Amino acid sequence: YLNTYGSLYSISDKGEIKWFINLNQSLDINPSNLFYSNPIVLHQDKLIVSTDLYLYILDSNTGSAFFKIAITSLLKPIVSGKNLFLITKDNLLVCINLDSGKIIYSADISQNIADFLDTKKKSIDIKSLAIVNSELFLFLNNSYLVKFNLNGIIKNIHKLTSKLRSSPLFINDSIIYLDNKNKLVILN
Repeated sequence: YLNTYGSLYSISDKGEIKWFINLNQSLDINPSNLFYSNPIVLHQDKLIVSTDLYLYILDSNTGSAFFKIAITSLLKPIVSGKNLFLITKDNLLVCINLDSGKIIYSADISQNIADFLDTKKKSIDIKSLAIVNSELFLFLNNSYLVKFNLNGIIKNIHKLTSKLRSSPLFINDSIIYLDNKNKLVILN
C-alpha cells in the first residue's frame, strides 16, 4: 500500500505490517506538497515505484532497495523480461536492466519521430505506453500510434481513426478503445 505521503507498506495476508519504507524526500508534509508516484509495478520479486524524484526498484519481500535511480517516469513503467521501459517528462524512452539497474538506452522520442518522418522536431503529448507482441506501442494524444522495437527503434507510425478516450485493450491482433465520443473502436 502506497499512501499520498510517500509511505509504502507491505501487509501480510493476516493484516500484519511486514515492512515499511518512506519514499517522500520532503520534510514539509502538507496538502500542497503531497507525494507523487505512478502506479506500482510488481515483477517477480521486484517492486517498481516511480516517484516524482526517483525510480525505486525494491525487494518485494523485505522492502530493501535494489536500486534508486534519479529518473522520473511520466507514465506507469512497463516490464518485458529483464527490461523496464519508461517515458521521462522530457519524452525520452528509457530502457533499464532490472538485474543491474543500468540504463541500456535512452531515446529522444520527438527527435526519433522527426527523423523517421523526415520533418522538423515537434513537441509531442504522450497518452500511454504498452508492450504488444514484443513491440512498444506509444499512443499520442493527437491520435497517432508509434511502434518501436524493444531496442528503441521506430518501426512505423499510424494515424488512428479517432482520439483515444480510454486506455487501449489488446485482443488477438485488435486494438479496442473508446474514442472521444464514447464510441467503441476496434482496429485490426
